[in-house]
Amino acid sequence: MYASILQGFNATLTELVDTPGRRGGDQIKEMELKLHPDLKEPLTTLCNDPNTTTVVLSGSDRSVLDDNFGEYNMWLAAENGMFLRLTKGDWMTTMPEHLNMEWVDSVKHVFEYFTERTPRSHFELRETSLVWNYKYADVEFGRLQARDLLQHLWTGPISNAAVDVVQGSRSVEVRAVGVTKGAAIDRILGEIVHSKSIMTPIDYVMCIGHFLGKDEDIYTFFEPELPAHDSAGTTRTKVADAVNLPVERPFAPKLPASKSGLKASHSRTKRALPTPDMRTTNNSSGSGWRSSRESIEWNEGSSVLDLKGENYFSCAVGRKRSNARYLLGSSDEVVTFLKKLAEASSLS
Repeated sequence: MYASILQGFNATLTELVDTPGRRGGDQIKEMELKLHPDLKEPLTTLCNDPNTTTVVLSGSDRSVLDDNFGEYNMWLAAENGMFLRLTKGDWMTTMPEHLNMEWVDSVKHVFEYFTERTPRSHFELRETSLVWNYKYADVEFGRLQARDLLQHLWTGPISNAAVDVVQGSRSVEVRAVGVTKGAAIDRILGEIVHSKSIMTPIDYVMCIGHFLGKDEDIYTFFEPELPAHDSAGTTRTKVADAVNLPVERPFAPKLPASKSGLKASHSRTKRALPTPDMRTTNNSSGSGWRSSRESIEWNEGSSVLDLKGENYFSCAVGRKRSNARYLLGSSDEVVTFLKKLAEASSLS
């Protein structure tokens, strides 16, 4: 029996920042993503559990994840899973071989222009995407600028480009087509299984994060019967006091039910291990994957996932509508949840 814990970073494991009404101060310092200070102990406990693999899957670049998680025994997946490494190893790429990035310079010019026009906004240049963020700008002015920025993009640099435009609550991201967390997750699981020589299927998964609508395909990867393109999602049960797991799993005894009634709603069927060919053709980009190895050996007849409904938990953070099964209000609630999970792990 083996468990996998998949977590986002921004607005999930980060400390809360009170942005409304802020004036002055070091803008760049304020924008740096930092791990919530109360998570060090529970993360250490979970990462040291021999029957559990912890993965942080983020849109942030590699340096941000290195700075925040380098001391933990976990897997880091940067830029929506396009780069992957065990914290004790080197970065490898899972990027499609023929990813078209010719649009980057023209989009960068547009982002630079709107950063200059919008006080307290900034943009990030990543290897597979560009993000313009106006989280710290005046709310109404930022929204107006975002609308104008989108008009500039659609009528100019990306009018014929193979890109996706992803709008966050206070951000605009342009990324290559096919770069999503869900598109990368089976490759990530495959690397983990190979690296750790796992001979038994992963039969417990917890996936928790503040993912943009475009990246909620990470939930539909584990729940294939959900509509893959339902960006609006559906209203899910809010976890008012999400501090317990109502299920037995390898590292923990059964925990008492919480007031939220946190229960899996229905069973799931077994998901077979993708063969190397399947992993190549199932990517939305249609391209093959570059691996750190020439090939990966798989045990015939084995499977990466063997999930039942009560052993899969998906939880959205800070979103009212989502394809996830459950909801948490903020990263503070995530901290409470992970502390309880770590306590259960240490008792086993």
